[in-house]
Amino acid sequence: MIVYDKLANILKERNMQWKDLCKGGLSINTPAKFSHNRTMNTENIDKVCSFLQVQPCEIMEWIPNEEYERQQQNAQNAQIASIDAQIAELMAQKEKLQK
Repeated sequence: MIVYDKLANILKERNMQWKDLCKGGLSINTPAKFSHNRTMNTENIDKVCSFLQVQPCEIMEWIPNEEYERQQQNAQNAQIASIDAQIAELMAQKEKLQK
């Protein structure tokens, strides 16, 4: 699977947001496609590389589908753990207020 994590890192380093890529000639929805690792045509990749003055290998990489799915699952598990911690904290606050 082609992922654009490197592009996200470049944007962060340059204090830019995904929507800033529209200044390089991308349509309004295309940056979201990059941010979600959607299939991208070479014309859009060319526009990003031209706008940022980088090579394609600097904005994307290929990883095996299994690894991508594992990364997605780990991210989802981390998000669930964070939400569970927030719920526990809120429940403790609620109990304090009810006493």
